[in-house]
Amino acid sequence: MAAVSFPTLFLIFLFSASLLLSPSSSQKCISQKFKTDKIFANCTDLPVLDSYLHFTYNSSNSSLSIAFIAAPEKPEGWISWAINPTATGMIGSQAFIAFTSDGSLVVNTYNISSYKRRPKVSKLSFDVWDLGAESDGKNIVIFASVKLPENAQSLNQVWQVGTHVRDGVPRKHHTADANKKSTGLLELVATSSPAPSGAPGSASAPTPSAENSGSFSGIGKLDMILFVGLFVLLGI
Repeated sequence: MAAVSFPTLFLIFLFSASLLLSPSSSQKCISQKFKTDKIFANCTDLPVLDSYLHFTYNSSNSSLSIAFIAAPEKPEGWISWAINPTATGMIGSQAFIAFTSDGSLVVNTYNISSYKRRPKVSKLSFDVWDLGAESDGKNIVIFASVKLPENAQSLNQVWQVGTHVRDGVPRKHHTADANKKSTGLLELVATSSPAPSGAPGSASAPTPSAENSGSFSGIGKLDMILFVGLFVLLGI
């Protein structure tokens, strides 16, 4: 058996560690928890506005449960997450907007039909339940469950943060580059989850797998093969 120096062994260790690290381990959302102890099967760090989305898609009843996390631009501001069934931008989006009013959190639904009109509380184009919110003093969390079309594979999501609310009405947000880029496609098919046992038709989140909940399971099968193969090639 060939002798291997300590520096070589150290380099092997670093290389192997890089193979074993899960890409999701760098996500901030995997360490986030909720006061209500709600659990979601998936989460993603949204690319702008320091925002995060936790979600569970239940393909058996085409329902989606979400927790959207963001901080208002100012303490008296608001946050919003929306689905746009017809386009990729803000117009036409079916929005949840949350803010603090008289010391209490408020979360309402809005049908955003114009850039110029002030948003008015209205019903959305799909069923909504389990609507709520919580705050840690900086971030606000919007909770909601929604009914999606059957066999939905993806949806257009829009998120936003604003500076202030006046007379109970969220006012315009900034138009900086980040605010303009706060849209994207949320893929559902690869992250679908079965209905929780004992609760037919429920959109509650099932207990997530180690991969989706953010716990690090250690060594995957492919990583182990690469790890062992490297040592074999070096004659260790």
